[in-house]
Formats: sequence, structure tokens, C-alpha cells
Amino acid sequence: MKKIKVRCYKGFAAAEGKFNIEVYYTVPDMGYFRKLFTCINCGEIFVIDKENPKFAGKTAREIAADAICPKCNKRLPETIRPYPENFRTESGQEGHFEPERIIPPDSESLVKEFWEVGV
Repeated sequence: MKKIKVRCYKGFAAAEGKFNIEVYYTVPDMGYFRKLFTCINCGEIFVIDKENPKFAGKTAREIAADAICPKCNKRLPETIRPYPENFRTESGQEGHFEPERIIPPDSESLVKEFWEVGV
């Protein structure tokens, strides 16, 4: 697995009575779509290129079939979840966030590095 740079947006979630928990999300853009996922065991964030033809019709678990989380060494097919819809809080609980349906302006995007799954 290698890390790649991904253009994404920052959102703010609430969980366990805490507000302004930073989460990141991607949107379909200019002919490609990279979707974020998390290891719900440790909170590490991953990316899958959903436009890759070799992933057509496959679930994230199928794409991550042989992957191991580099942070907690758990089998990724057992712990992978869509992110930021699911995320791990600092205290280890599971939080949830639904990104806005309105795509923010490009000026609000940022570039982050995440582990790429399936390559």
C-alpha cells in the first residue's frame, strides 16, 4: 500500500457531546471519484479509486481483500467502513457524519495524503 494525495473537503462532525470534530470527504469531480474509507478499529483513513475499471461492481471489502491496516495490523476487509459516514472518535467510539449535498467551491478544497487500497 502507498499513500496518495487526494483533493477533499473538510467537514465538522459532532459525537459524544463534542462538536467541531474534523472529518474529510471527497466528491465526484472532473471524471474521477476517489472515495474515503476508514479502519473502524483504529481510525486510519484510506482511499479507493471508484473510477478504476478493475473495481467495477466490487465492494470496498472485496477491493481490500488482501490488505492489512498499516496502523493496527488488522485485516482491512473486516474493519473497513465508508468514511466520514463512519469514523472513530478519540475515545474509541464510532461517530457518524453525512456530508452536505451541495459541493463547496474549489477554493475550500484541500489536499491530504491517505493510504490507497487495491493497488
